[in-house]
Amino acid sequence: MNIGEIISLVTLLFGAVLGLSAMFSPAWASKIVRLVEDPDPLRPGGYSEFRATYGGLFLFSHLMTAVLILNLGSAEPDILTTLVVLPLAAGWIGAGIGRLMSLVFDRTKNREAGLIPVWIPMEIILGLAIAAPFLQFLF
Repeated sequence: MNIGEIISLVTLLFGAVLGLSAMFSPAWASKIVRLVEDPDPLRPGGYSEFRATYGGLFLFSHLMTAVLILNLGSAEPDILTTLVVLPLAAGWIGAGIGRLMSLVFDRTKNREAGLIPVWIPMEIILGLAIAAPFLQFLF
């Protein structure tokens, strides 16, 4: 296992822990993302979205990518290992770009910047860390 794969695996496990936490504590997930379930009693289901999107999607996409790295990994950077990380890495980088756009374009809609300036580099760094096997392969 090379350093790029180790960096990616650690980051993927972090993402999986975020997902596991959201699955079992949707209230925690709602505080992290600063969203609340719909208070309208005729439209229940907000916690379902937190458990599904921030829980299940995060947990299983990160775990599956980690499993693929572990099963495809070798001592030398391998093209399959490098490619398997790209969709999830691109997703994190895309989240950072989307958040940057919100910071720039949604100034009047966001009450305040809050943690947005912190999350932008964090999401891009997480994406790059997940992409470490690919980046190592390139360089």
